[in-house]
Amino acid sequence: MNKSIEVAVCLTCHNRKEKTINCLDSLYKQKALNNDQYNLHIFLCDDGSTDGTASEVKVRFPDIHIISGDGNLFWAKGMGRAFSEAKNINPDFYLMINDDVIFNENMLELMFSSYSAASKDRKLVSVVGSFTDFETNEWSYGGKLWNKRLYKDVKTVVYPKAPFAVCDLANWNCFLIPKKLVEVVGDIETTYSHALADYDYSIRILRNGGEIVVASNYVGTCSRNNIVGTWQDVKVPLAKRYKLLHNITARPVKSYAHYCKVAYRNTWLYWFCLQYVWIAKTSMQNRMVNLFKN
Repeated sequence: MNKSIEVAVCLTCHNRKEKTINCLDSLYKQKALNNDQYNLHIFLCDDGSTDGTASEVKVRFPDIHIISGDGNLFWAKGMGRAFSEAKNINPDFYLMINDDVIFNENMLELMFSSYSAASKDRKLVSVVGSFTDFETNEWSYGGKLWNKRLYKDVKTVVYPKAPFAVCDLANWNCFLIPKKLVEVVGDIETTYSHALADYDYSIRILRNGGEIVVASNYVGTCSRNNIVGTWQDVKVPLAKRYKLLHNITARPVKSYAHYCKVAYRNTWLYWFCLQYVWIAKTSMQNRMVNLFKN
């Protein structure tokens, strides 16, 4: 009898109980779990939720390991806490997910079939799953190719194709990492406040001789984050956009400076400053458009 593949699922949450429950429910409905081929160990970091998320999860899914946060971990550090706990069981694979996704019932099959196909010719392979937006049915998250040009950092979507497609950067809405690759790359970087830890890890995978592939088909639905009222919204006044840029859930100075050093190395300061130029340029363009309209 074949031994089950031990998979540690890592996720973090904060005050969106319904989404978290729906995500976990879709995870437990995976068809691949019916034949005992996979054994899931779920590690959820509840970062100080006040909406009863932890208690509801305990009732509905009593086998889940819940790690408590104080509300100041946010995504990157919350994932780091879940990841650290998961490493204690020494699983065969780690599956990093977001709690706002709804998985298709064949997600596990798709992720592992693409891993099997890619790992035949590659020693260190990770797999990213692609999602469609619930409303538009268009690509929302997954893998991208990365092309750094002088004046623009170009990231191009890599759409799913059979048996897999190669990419450079991966969103951690659904990301499968084998234990042997984790042993080479290491832990999630703790410098990040919220975002960019997934791209940081992607870069470290490639620089340590690993590869990232996109699963052969879409694995679920996940809507894009709304940029209205954020630093990316050109309708927001310029001064406010700069202020919003430094929010903990956006690009705090320390976090983004560290990312730029990882991603761009010796030219990091140029790329760090370029975000301020881009904000000013897009605000000015929006203002000009409005002037001509009037």
